[in-house]
Amino acid sequence: MPLLVLGDADDVRGFRLAGVKALACSTERDLDRAICDCVASGGGPGSVVLVSEAVRRLAPARVDALTTRAGWPMVVVMPEK
Repeated sequence: MPLLVLGDADDVRGFRLAGVKALACSTERDLDRAICDCVASGGGPGSVVLVSEAVRRLAPARVDALTTRAGWPMVVVMPEK
């Protein structure tokens, strides 16, 4: 899993068109499930999870905790503008 995007339907559509694995998260439960799967898999060195700002707002404390932790995958929040 070198790159994974967690975003809304529009984000996911665009990244999938570019050949990037992307998961749509419209609820906090969707986000929680996606995060658990990503962290459990570990990803390996160099793996990155991009989280859209819209998805971050579903569970800001959870996403912010992941952006500051050590280890893989690295979690980065994409700004809206």
